[in-house]
Amino acid sequence: MPGGRPTKYDPAHCAVAEATLGEGFSEAVLAGRLGVCLTTVQNWTSEHPEFLGAVKRGKALGAQVWEQRLHTLAASGEGNATAIIFGLKNRVPSLWRDKTEQEVNATVGVNRIERVIVDPPARDDA
Repeated sequence: MPGGRPTKYDPAHCAVAEATLGEGFSEAVLAGRLGVCLTTVQNWTSEHPEFLGAVKRGKALGAQVWEQRLHTLAASGEGNATAIIFGLKNRVPSLWRDKTEQEVNATVGVNRIERVIVDPPARDDA
């Protein structure tokens, strides 16, 4: 190790990451359960491919949890749709987002500008 504080990373954190995120919790909750800050969790995803894999699997399972909650709400009418949709938008923003498309149709015309030089008439000053 080149120096500095030794890492708290342990390969056993992969199981915690997959389970925590798989319950639908955020990376911030994962950081709390591991006793580290969120930045450390994010750094570990860059430094440890096995941890990144566990985080990705956990997030996919977590998305399933939130989608199941929405499905249950739709079937039973019990629950808070706003909270569930908020959870989905934050955990799976690529699939659950408010998408606004704007189309702009504009015609740009170019006017032809001509410049004509006219010889002035001769003056009779004499």
